[in-house]
Amino acid sequence: MALIKELKSTYGVSPSYHRVTSVSLNALEKEAIVCVGSYLSKEAREKGCDPIDAIDILVPKEDYPRFLEGNAFSAAYRWLRENVVGLEDAKDD
Repeated sequence: MALIKELKSTYGVSPSYHRVTSVSLNALEKEAIVCVGSYLSKEAREKGCDPIDAIDILVPKEDYPRFLEGNAFSAAYRWLRENVVGLEDAKDD
C-alpha cells in the first residue's frame, strides 16, 4: 500500500509516492513512530529505487491506541491521512 500525492520537498523535486516503511510501537512509553519513504514516482519504487526522502513521524500519545487494533500499517496510513496536511486527499495504491 502507498499514498499517491505530489508534495513539495526540500530537495527541489516533488515526490508523488509515499510508503510507510516501518511502524515502531513502544508499549512502555505508549509511543508510535511511523517512518514514511517518499519516492519520485510509483515507477521509481517499482524499479527498486531508494526513497528520495524518509521521515520519522512521532505520533501523539493520545493516538497510540489506534495502532493496537488490527494491522499497525493500515492504522498508520489512516493516521497519516487524517493528520498530515496534504495527504487528506491522496489516492491509495
